[in-house]
Amino acid sequence: MNSTASAFSSPESVSLEKQVEVDETIPATYEQIWSETQREKCLKWIRSNSLRRVCLQFPDDYLCHSEAIATSLKDELANDKELDNEVKIFILADTSYGSCCVDEIAAAHVDADGIVHFGYACRSNSASILPIFYCFPQLSIDYTKFSEYLLDFKQNFEGETVVIYLDIGYHHVLETEPPLVLEEKEESLLKMTKLEHDETKRTFLSNLKRLECKGLHIIEYGGTNYGTLSHNGHIIRKCEDFHTEIDELDESRVCVFVGRDNIRFFNLSLSTKAAKWFIYEPFLNNFQEKNPLTANYIRRRYYYIEKCKDAQTLGLIVATLSTNGYLDVVKRIQTMAKSRGIKTQIISVGRINPAKLANFLEIDCFVLIGCPFNNNFDSKEFYRPIVSVFEAEMALNPSWHARYPEIYVTDFKELLPEGRSFLEYDVADLNRTSDVSLIDGHLRVRGHVNNANNETDISALDEQNYELTKAPGMEIMSSNIGLRFEDRTWLGLDPALGRTEPAVIQKGLSGIPIRYTHE
Repeated sequence: MNSTASAFSSPESVSLEKQVEVDETIPATYEQIWSETQREKCLKWIRSNSLRRVCLQFPDDYLCHSEAIATSLKDELANDKELDNEVKIFILADTSYGSCCVDEIAAAHVDADGIVHFGYACRSNSASILPIFYCFPQLSIDYTKFSEYLLDFKQNFEGETVVIYLDIGYHHVLETEPPLVLEEKEESLLKMTKLEHDETKRTFLSNLKRLECKGLHIIEYGGTNYGTLSHNGHIIRKCEDFHTEIDELDESRVCVFVGRDNIRFFNLSLSTKAAKWFIYEPFLNNFQEKNPLTANYIRRRYYYIEKCKDAQTLGLIVATLSTNGYLDVVKRIQTMAKSRGIKTQIISVGRINPAKLANFLEIDCFVLIGCPFNNNFDSKEFYRPIVSVFEAEMALNPSWHARYPEIYVTDFKELLPEGRSFLEYDVADLNRTSDVSLIDGHLRVRGHVNNANNETDISALDEQNYELTKAPGMEIMSSNIGLRFEDRTWLGLDPALGRTEPAVIQKGLSGIPIRYTHE
């Protein structure tokens, strides 16, 4: 294979020698993933939903424990007298899009009626009716070290509103005792956490009070609960929407993230406001101030936004088939692109990589439509820029051109009419403004609106995807800058429909490739 071909394809050795992407800094133990409490909750969930075919979805770094967990669950269900029929367990190891997303496509292949999701989860609102049980790990946290770090940085917390975000794996910090009903108010959802029932944890609570902050809240990031530090030094958990009490657009807040320095922390720090961000990584016992929104990152993303404006053809990568609103986002981007004379192609190739997207040579820029924690768009290995839905909105919607966004929107549902970052798209605004590329300085060619039928009328010149360029001899010439499907040298296999003689049906091979039944 020559060097040109090898850039767009992979040899068979890549598949044979592929290494599973495991984060070696966090060895997840069997007990942290599958404790007695988690097993009982999972069994109760299976019984209550009368499930018969259950899929266990694992991320890559949990696969070493998948067989033991599946066997444990099978043994418990086999001896369960409450179940009338046998429950079959399936292991989902290679997800269609990302480990954080529930893989309903793979579950449908085995006709599953329920999914148990292990590990980190985006918990995107799904349009599926399949019941889903999230089994989060229970990672350990050193309360003594954590409180010492907080006191060392006490000058940053005094008199301020402090918000502590607990990543998935540390939600057990807000575990509660039975609910406490307080007086005549509807406080049946208020629960005292278990932090009061251990000497080390009681010391942690007293140290939180020593911070002398104006208010302190603990939020389960990706969860459904949050807690508030009361005046008597107790953490009271509330099972409701924390936005009613906590303003995530308050720039004076001081936030602390408990978890890994990964895409989850990055997205959270981009999509909320705070005066300062700190991150505590319990497995490394490391506490530091962090500002992910660097000047280099902002410049790079605005450069990609300009590349999206200059694009002649946009590729809409659909990286989800179950999240609510993804079809609405596709339609919205298509409408905005058409108004600017930009062609669009919808692409669904599962989990993307540079080799897959290199097959679409005619695409100038890709738009990734997926869950908030899909971070492939920031990779520098791709041959064309990949932007998020929010960046495509900033590039194509004139309403964003005259304003600086308050926050970076990672969830595309916030850009739809019901979302808090929705801005109306008006084609008339597009035609009233001039637009010059900041990449190469050329005037961008747009379509214009026919007032009679309010439809976009793209000129024949732009419809043919042509532009005027100067040849070396200074004469004007036209060049086709869009590679159409018909221009490709290879169009795929020829099915030769209707041109072949009927043949006798023969029995094919059966078995597995290493040894077929006839061998």
